[in-house]
Amino acid sequence: MPHEPSPECRDLVIQLARLGDLVQTLPAIEALQEVYPERTLDVLCAAPLTSVLSGARRLGRVIPWDGAQWHAWTHQWKENPRQTLQAMQAYVASLGNMAYEHVYALNRHARSCLMTQLFTGPFSREDQQDRTEARARPWTEYLRHIATRRGNNRVHLADAWCGMSGVKPRGRAPRFQPPAVELPDDLASIGERQGLWVALVTGAGEADRCIPAATWGRWTQEFLTRTDEGQVVLIGSGRERETGQAILESIPALLQGRVWDATGRTSIPQLMKLLHACRWVIGADTGPLHLGTLMGSRAIGLYFSHARVHETGPYGEGHWVYQHATQAQPECWPIMESIALICDDQRRAASDWILWRNRMDQWGTSFEDGSGQEEGVEDARATVWRALSPTLCESVAA
Repeated sequence: MPHEPSPECRDLVIQLARLGDLVQTLPAIEALQEVYPERTLDVLCAAPLTSVLSGARRLGRVIPWDGAQWHAWTHQWKENPRQTLQAMQAYVASLGNMAYEHVYALNRHARSCLMTQLFTGPFSREDQQDRTEARARPWTEYLRHIATRRGNNRVHLADAWCGMSGVKPRGRAPRFQPPAVELPDDLASIGERQGLWVALVTGAGEADRCIPAATWGRWTQEFLTRTDEGQVVLIGSGRERETGQAILESIPALLQGRVWDATGRTSIPQLMKLLHACRWVIGADTGPLHLGTLMGSRAIGLYFSHARVHETGPYGEGHWVYQHATQAQPECWPIMESIALICDDQRRAASDWILWRNRMDQWGTSFEDGSGQEEGVEDARATVWRALSPTLCESVAA
């Protein structure tokens, strides 16, 4: 059981978005823990995702958020604020003594702002709340500007959340150990036998980011034909069961023995264990891709539609992203090029795609083009940090 400190030394991070956002909140969480080791940090997140944080060290409570109920309360707020507030307060009270001095709401939605007020303790002075808001506001406005203008941004979202929280990135990516869970019997040997294990993320949270099953079928066949060591693990939610079946049916029967269909068959802890067993994970900009990097897999992202490599690319060092030149659904995919990266570490150009590789430094993670020749990226990011968090940067420099 974690130590229960007095309310004066307990803080809260609120992250109500989906799996990928929760994983990419971990750099801010770990930076806060490093800067304030004497404080206990709790996290409020969507109830289905609480198990993701089971491997986080020195974390206090992980508080489940009932999304459907809070969504209803958000809509009821304007019509009956007093009754709605009472219901929300009763919900919070049911969680125990949960008043916090510092609350870090990383997604600035209306529900996050409401919960910030609910979870902020009476001992938290108004002037302190004003300072917290003043520190976060420049980053909030910057992210809003990037989202609406789609400007030339090089600051990763995970690092921007560090800035919103008043801390610098640690310069290294979070890593978790695999959960101690059992896999289904027919999946238990994944990673145990020798081979080049690749997790293939068959779906995505948004339809316009889904890669067609036919593309994955061709990718799987080309990869397994290219190397006898290749082993492919198909992962995805229950919605991807048909996609997994379609991929299997599209490849020759002789190759199907090296394809492991885990779509719709794993809990989040089991998925984390599978990803830890794979050397690579490849997919669109979606939660399991980011979860794979947390578990130690190298990632290849295929980014198109509204996904942008510099903002939500796989966090860390040594991951790759093929960014499509337009927001349209691609007609051609970097199949052979991504396979060459995995099998031979060869960087090949692909028509209508730009290849990026990331690295870590004092400003967090950044992506440089595949040639490694791009200049000025660190200076551009440093300029943003010094403009938005000047006091923080001065203290670090001192």
